[in-house]
Amino acid sequence: MLTTLDYIFIALYFIIILIVGFWTGHKEEKEDYLIAGRKLKSFEATTTIFSSRIGAAILLTYTALVYLYGLGAYWYFIGSVLGLFVFYFFGKKIKKLGDEQKFYTLSDFFFYLKGPVAGYLSAIVVMIIMFGWVVLNFTAGAKLVQEYTPISYDWSVIIIGVIILAYLLAGGFKAVVKTDIIQTLGIFLLFILMIYLLVNTDTKPKIIFSDLFNIPTKEIINFFLAGFFIPMASPELWQRVYAIENQKHYKRSILLSSVFYFIIGFILLMIGMVIRIDIPDISADTALIVGFSRLLPVGLAGLSVIIIYSAVSSSADTYMFTAASTVTQDFLEKSGVLKKEKLFIALRIIMVLLMVLGVVMALVLRDIVDTTFFFVSLTMSLGFLVLVIWIYPKINKYSVNLSILFCLIGVIVPAILIGISTSLVIYAVSLCIVGLILGLIIHWIKPSS
Repeated sequence: MLTTLDYIFIALYFIIILIVGFWTGHKEEKEDYLIAGRKLKSFEATTTIFSSRIGAAILLTYTALVYLYGLGAYWYFIGSVLGLFVFYFFGKKIKKLGDEQKFYTLSDFFFYLKGPVAGYLSAIVVMIIMFGWVVLNFTAGAKLVQEYTPISYDWSVIIIGVIILAYLLAGGFKAVVKTDIIQTLGIFLLFILMIYLLVNTDTKPKIIFSDLFNIPTKEIINFFLAGFFIPMASPELWQRVYAIENQKHYKRSILLSSVFYFIIGFILLMIGMVIRIDIPDISADTALIVGFSRLLPVGLAGLSVIIIYSAVSSSADTYMFTAASTVTQDFLEKSGVLKKEKLFIALRIIMVLLMVLGVVMALVLRDIVDTTFFFVSLTMSLGFLVLVIWIYPKINKYSVNLSILFCLIGVIVPAILIGISTSLVIYAVSLCIVGLILGLIIHWIKPSS
């Protein structure tokens, strides 16, 4: 349990985050609220890209995979690093195109290049993905608070939702960027805390190269593909690319954030293996949380709560804002339901509605690892399609539309009939390819533009 001093530190963290959020929103212009004025420089861009990627999906799910699969789980990070390397080159193109066309969302790319059907279909996928990550991060944050404090899981979800909503309503995207700076500092403290644990624990995990292959081949493929394709279709990453001031800051921030991401991934691997050896009888879902609570000295308990929560919230606010932007800009504004001058107010209303729905869903869905792969599968299958469009820009609209539609079918139908597992990755990509091929056949019979 936490001490009074621990609770004071936690309360101070929440207060600081709220102050920064409200201060950012003071006299803020519309473009600042939506996309930080497209003026992010290297430092801000690096911190917001890095912190938005270190959320529940990495901290808890990746540690859980290490707890279950050992070194074999590192295939996810191997894929991620290679995926970020490929995205570095692709991102230069979307940065240039985004600046020229004033893009705000990932779906703007599809609307512009492949028409409204592809745009709306991609927006549906993005909406599901982003809202799913919101729910998962709420779940992770609530499990963290529940583990360390007397506060129940239900109340923890509500508290986390209210705090994030408060500074999002005040400062929008710019508040997300500013609070990400603070949350990045928290993540680096987490890095120090993990190093401390590795140095002081009696368990010293050994890295044996052959252990990378000591898991089923199917899982190696699933982990690698998930890691590789996700950057290509991470809506929050695209939004940050649009918000960066120029190509010079883009290149620096992508390179620096990728290096930090790789380092955190390796350290998490080591921590997961220590927990796997020392505490073999716990739920994989909460391996990192329980591992910290049992292996760290009592005096560091409150600090670990703040640090892990800062990582979770830095992703949750990002996903919430991206989800709300998708609804207002890709659906309501482009369909003509919403006039541009009302966008500012509508975005805030949508955030409130999504936050309430997200809290409700987090109270129902409490399994982190399995649920993660549902949204990972959707993200990486859309990423596969983006890579295809980059390699072959002239691909016809039938193929693009059917590929998005089939990727939805390839995730949702197996999840209902078979259940959620890492196999959804293969189903999603396979159906995505089927959609591409079917589109080519239709285009051959009835050519489209």
